[in-house]
Amino acid sequence: MADNLRALRLLLAAAEGGAALRTVWLSALSQLRELQLHAWALALAREGLARLGPDPQLLLQLLLVLDALASSSGAELLNADQAAALRRQIEARLADCAPVEQAEIRLGLASHQMGQGLLDDALASFEQAMAIVQQPGEVTPEEREKRQKLVDVNSWNFGITLLKRQQFERGWRLFEYGLRTPAEGPQRWQRALRKPFSSAELPLWRGESIAGKRLLLLEEQAIGDVMMFVTLLPALLEEVASIGLLLADRLLPIYRRSLQHLADRVQIWSFADASEGRLSPAHYDLQCPIGSICQHRFTDLERYGQHLPLLQAKPQWAKQLRRDYLQHGSPAQQLIGISWRGGGKGLRIQQKSILPEQYAQLLQPLPGVRFVSLQYGNAGPTVEHWRQQGLDVLHDSRVDPLKQMDPWLAQVAACDAVLSVANTTIHGAGGLGLPTLCLLSVHSDWRWLDDPSANRSYWYPSVGIARESREAGWGEALQQARAWLEAGSPPPTLG
Repeated sequence: MADNLRALRLLLAAAEGGAALRTVWLSALSQLRELQLHAWALALAREGLARLGPDPQLLLQLLLVLDALASSSGAELLNADQAAALRRQIEARLADCAPVEQAEIRLGLASHQMGQGLLDDALASFEQAMAIVQQPGEVTPEEREKRQKLVDVNSWNFGITLLKRQQFERGWRLFEYGLRTPAEGPQRWQRALRKPFSSAELPLWRGESIAGKRLLLLEEQAIGDVMMFVTLLPALLEEVASIGLLLADRLLPIYRRSLQHLADRVQIWSFADASEGRLSPAHYDLQCPIGSICQHRFTDLERYGQHLPLLQAKPQWAKQLRRDYLQHGSPAQQLIGISWRGGGKGLRIQQKSILPEQYAQLLQPLPGVRFVSLQYGNAGPTVEHWRQQGLDVLHDSRVDPLKQMDPWLAQVAACDAVLSVANTTIHGAGGLGLPTLCLLSVHSDWRWLDDPSANRSYWYPSVGIARESREAGWGEALQQARAWLEAGSPPPTLG
């Protein structure tokens, strides 16, 4: 650390002023943040306000320092009053920045305020930023593109944060920006959507009355999200004449069986039906991405989780799998489905997962209990390692949800309860109404509320929550999960 500080002093001394000083200052500030030297970063940022003036990048760096202090034990460096004073200093310097820079800083300020629980202030900062970036006037095509990207990306990010804060009305409206916000990987967009008919061929539903109308809902995003949004379909049937559901092949047999009792009003379509002409725009009056229905009819928390269980596994498969699993090796009386690895890509997988050696604490022997892997992907080696440790865990190589979801759903239904991190397993177990405990990471996404008093999923009443702690990690959540197992894996209480 001492070497870094000496290098910092030399760099600042060498930069006499102007652009060179700015470059060195911002680089040094960024390095101090990365090294988590928060006291030095704060001091350098404060000095920078005096020496560099209203520099947009410095103001953004200062916001990042404030965020870092808020998420660490930084109260001794900066109390609430001092943090508020710095936020006021940032706002006071915005008038000297260019419009787009003002918007960027206000958006950063909104994010910081949201993290501090200052919801009204965050909404005000966000609205001010949007007003700035959307104001009329002559701009170059490059500037217009930059502004639109700023609106799209920040509206999406702010929207999903609002959903986690249970601000559904505004959050679901901003959720729409996921249809045009870029994402890493082949899906391209945060809400990837296959749309077989243009808006000219079949108009989009924009929230107007759909009484007596025929509505086509379009699959989007991940499999689990589709399963989650479909739980709201029975509520829509209270208003529409009929609903069409356009689904990927992996989900077709599940929902054709699960919604068979509604066959006179719900039609299940494949993308092949659309491309080969069996499904045409003439079948429906309106179309809508399935995730967009929430902004129109589901802005009240009480409207969720009202029509469950919804899923039906193939009964003969579930019964056969249950017999096989209970009789595998020494007889067992209870089957607990397990999953320990989250979905997504790269760092997101790591953030949502629990290491196998940690998860093994939950699998210590319980009388009459056998654990069944519901984990998608290459789970066999992990389960075999657990078995070598004397743990009663079963892996069925015949079931691969990445290829066929229907046998996997039967496997879930064969269990008495499920213990899983937040992944597709939760949607299967919750949709079936099984007693389930979700091990929820501190990096949970928009599908979960941030409120620590929320002890169950608002989407699935049978799914309880054991939360990872930002300070203490998984320890308390694992203890809670083990106690849940020892108590017989009951459904969650209302809370």
